[in-house]
Amino acid sequence: MNESVETAAGPDDIAEMDITEPTVTWLEVSHPQQPIPIGEKDRVLDSQFNEEYDVWEVLLVALPEDDEEEEDE
Repeated sequence: MNESVETAAGPDDIAEMDITEPTVTWLEVSHPQQPIPIGEKDRVLDSQFNEEYDVWEVLLVALPEDDEEEEDE
């Protein structure tokens, strides 16, 4: 895997990203027992355990949150 990997050292890393368009990113999860907050529409596409670094690598698609109120009527 020669792609850039973002490290989810703290649970707020992905939550603090300003997602303005659909984004696909790899996350490195070193503490899988701790939940990582993702958006309601975000999805995990793939995951694999990297034995060399003793971490889970997760492919995530993050979608922007809708600011419009669809439940108005």
